[in-house]
Amino acid sequence: MKKLCLLLVLVGLVSSSMVFALVSGDPPVPGQLPFLLTNAGQGPGGKMARLLIWQSKAILETDFDYNSEPLRDNPNDLVARDYKMLFVIIGSSAKGLGASGITIEEEIARLNKMIVEAKKLELFIIAAHIEGKDRRGNPGSADEQSIDAIAPFADYLIVMKEGNLDGKFTKIAKEKNIPLTIIDNTIDFMQVIKLMFPKE
Repeated sequence: MKKLCLLLVLVGLVSSSMVFALVSGDPPVPGQLPFLLTNAGQGPGGKMARLLIWQSKAILETDFDYNSEPLRDNPNDLVARDYKMLFVIIGSSAKGLGASGITIEEEIARLNKMIVEAKKLELFIIAAHIEGKDRRGNPGSADEQSIDAIAPFADYLIVMKEGNLDGKFTKIAKEKNIPLTIIDNTIDFMQVIKLMFPKE
C-alpha cells in the first residue's frame, strides 16, 4: 500500500510530456484495443499498471478491462469482449496470494491455463515486469515461477532495468525472438504506453 501511495505521488509530479522518461531496447510495439490487463503472481503491479495507463491519457478507461484472476472462476473471462491483447504484469506477493486464498502452485496452474487459452484465441500477449528487483527472487521462488509461466510465451516484453540485472529477460527475449523494451523506472511505463498508443 505504501508503494502504491508513493506511486500516486510520483504520478502527480510527472509532467505530461514525460521528457525525462528513459526507454531503451526494442521500440514499443503498436498497441491493439481493447485489451485485458491482469497480473501474474498476485502482486500489486497490476493495479499500478492500471493507474499508470489511466494517467498516461493515451487511451480511454473503456478501452481495456482489468481482471486480477482471469479463468479462476469464469471460463469466459478471455472472451468477455473482443480482446486483441492480453497484458500481463508479472510479480508475486505473499500478501496478494493470501488475500486471494490460493497457493503459488494454484496460481501457476491458472497462469498456464490462461496462456493456453490466449494462444488459442490468438491474443497478442504482452508481459511486463515493472517493479524491478523487488519482484525478483531465488530460483523456484514465487516471483521466478510467475516469470517462467508468462515471459517465454509473450509476444512482447517490457522490463524495468533493475529487474533484469541478471539478464534473465534478455536471455528469454533472445531465445524466443521476443522484442524487449527496457525502462529505467516504473513511472517510465507510461511513456511506453504513450508510444504504443500514439495520438493521431
